[in-house]
Amino acid sequence: MTPADAELDRDFISHLSPRSRYLRFMHSMSDPAPELLRSLMELDGHRNAAYVATVGHAAREAIVGVARYAATDSATCEFAVAVADDWQCRGIASALMERLFAHAAREGYRLIFGNILADNAAMIDLARHLGLEIEPPRAGETQVRAVRRLGPSAH
Repeated sequence: MTPADAELDRDFISHLSPRSRYLRFMHSMSDPAPELLRSLMELDGHRNAAYVATVGHAAREAIVGVARYAATDSATCEFAVAVADDWQCRGIASALMERLFAHAAREGYRLIFGNILADNAAMIDLARHLGLEIEPPRAGETQVRAVRRLGPSAH
């Protein structure tokens, strides 16, 4: 994904179901605010990177999945992933995440994590499938943390 994909990303987010938007952004929203879109498009390929799955081409191209990370420090980054409702359960998230993990490792990150709503069973299952460790929620918290080590010593 590049900053030139901002309009495609806006359309992707806008067409997610309210539940999918809530699971991805952890709050309700209708259309993404311009500030959110600007922050999502701050992609330099190192501190912030994103991979997309698209269908169609040229004027009919549409994003059906996005996996991204943002650095939290020089060795750690946080991931997020979303797949269009009609495209879920087809392996898109797995494929995007594996590419994202490989990219983050090449960029020198040693740990990637994501915060997942504790009731998002599908995402927790995906995280386990991808080899992430799920840390149990702390008392009173509604999120779990999924963690994976990156790089040559990760396996």
